[in-house]
Amino acid sequence: MEHVQPFTPPLKDGPQHAPARTDPGSVSAQGCLHPDHAGVVRYFKENRVYSLQIESCLSCNGGCRYCYASAQDARAAEIPAATIHRILREVTAEGVRAIDWLGGDPLCRDDWYELAREARDLGLVNNIWTSGIPLADPAVARQVARVTPGGFVSVHLDSLDEEIYQLLHTGEPGTKKEAILRGVENLLACGKPPGEIINCITFTRPLSGKDVERTIRHFAGKGIRTCLTQICAAGLGTEHPEWVPSGPQIEHAIGIRDQLNYPGSDISMSTMDTNKFYCGGTVCITIEGDLTPCSVIRQGFGNVNQEPFGEIVDRHRRELLFLPLREPDSSSRCSSCINQAVCWGCRATAYYMTGDIMAEDPNCRVRRRA
Repeated sequence: MEHVQPFTPPLKDGPQHAPARTDPGSVSAQGCLHPDHAGVVRYFKENRVYSLQIESCLSCNGGCRYCYASAQDARAAEIPAATIHRILREVTAEGVRAIDWLGGDPLCRDDWYELAREARDLGLVNNIWTSGIPLADPAVARQVARVTPGGFVSVHLDSLDEEIYQLLHTGEPGTKKEAILRGVENLLACGKPPGEIINCITFTRPLSGKDVERTIRHFAGKGIRTCLTQICAAGLGTEHPEWVPSGPQIEHAIGIRDQLNYPGSDISMSTMDTNKFYCGGTVCITIEGDLTPCSVIRQGFGNVNQEPFGEIVDRHRRELLFLPLREPDSSSRCSSCINQAVCWGCRATAYYMTGDIMAEDPNCRVRRRA
């Protein structure tokens, strides 16, 4: 498996003077998150599933008041282990290369380590999306580092400001913030490369301006990238329309992320938290077993409890992998945008704001032409 060198973000303000990069193998393409970004691009071009997200449980200590996965009427608290064992075998047979463990917080499952170890033994790369709080336990951090060679670990710290953090989360903000920061240090102490650690920020209006910039700079100073996702009207997010940021606020946050995470690149993922290679090669199994094109998009195309994973993908590849977006469309602003090499807008934003997962992203403010 090909690995990229962990990026080293700039630690000073001011313009960057690195040469412009526009090819899919550039540092911007690392927005696919996977260290094996060349493999992700190859799978994208072949219209194949590179990574499967598994929403393994709903338990989480993060207490995000906007969580897209929270649902009071959910019929299950976690996917049964037997179901996950079967799914791992099925996706391995289909050539899937990685598992993105989601929740809730997947580290809240009692059997998370055994499941991740089984995936690793099957030849799958483990990526873990966690609140970061469980990593404050050095033993958990060691286990996470052990089962994620060649994969990434994403923690979730929206803000370093405890007052803002408390607005967006339940529980004691100082305790949670320090647990996440300690968890990151534990991962680094275990030898996890900073280029394989990500901080995920769900961008909301309270974070706009200097606060989101401070958080991105904090992690960039450690060589850790930011995954900047947008709040969507899903789950608990429907209860806080006042937290939806304005266009200029989104544009500022994107600019800071690009400056620090992808210095020298002349293209951007715009409002995306990841680039089109990640999204176009990833599908998700929700807590109910529905197969969706994105963990935030709660529209299922088939259910793995009713039919095999491969059969669902074969029948719904167009929707699950956004195949129409790969075809040139002269009527679309996206087709002539300077960022089209890595970006096609946030599909979840398009879905919740227009009802169409293939629509243009209404939050995108980039109107430059290639």
